[in-house]
Amino acid sequence: MKNCIENSKCRRGTADGTTKSGAYWFACDAIKLRCAGGDGIGQSGADITFWLELRHYRSGECRAVIHRNAWHQNGCYGGGGDCYTQMPAILVCATVEDVIVALKAGIDDGYGRETCYSDYHEETLTAALTALGLPATAPAPDDMLA
Repeated sequence: MKNCIENSKCRRGTADGTTKSGAYWFACDAIKLRCAGGDGIGQSGADITFWLELRHYRSGECRAVIHRNAWHQNGCYGGGGDCYTQMPAILVCATVEDVIVALKAGIDDGYGRETCYSDYHEETLTAALTALGLPATAPAPDDMLA
């Protein structure tokens, strides 16, 4: 995955964002991974969406970041707000299948492990990552037998 981010040559024009680590560019548009929660109105839970951001920093560093975007009309008092969690395990993935396995392990946001991926979004995830050059799967074990 790290090679795919580097090979995307995305560090052109204005940076997509800046953190305390410096400016970064997205290797592709953020990829929707999961939607959950309520509608964010009144007593309902926050409307939560998880995104995968593949960032390439000015320094050359690559990061896979899960962006948890939660909206509630009462702001942070209703569970709204943004949270960003790095997933270094994604950078060493050799296939989309490996990325899905890493995502299904969930993220530890400091409050416990949280599910950040739904199979509903597999087609979109696969399309985005294969467009970057990541193979969908490794050869099946029995196909490799001679």
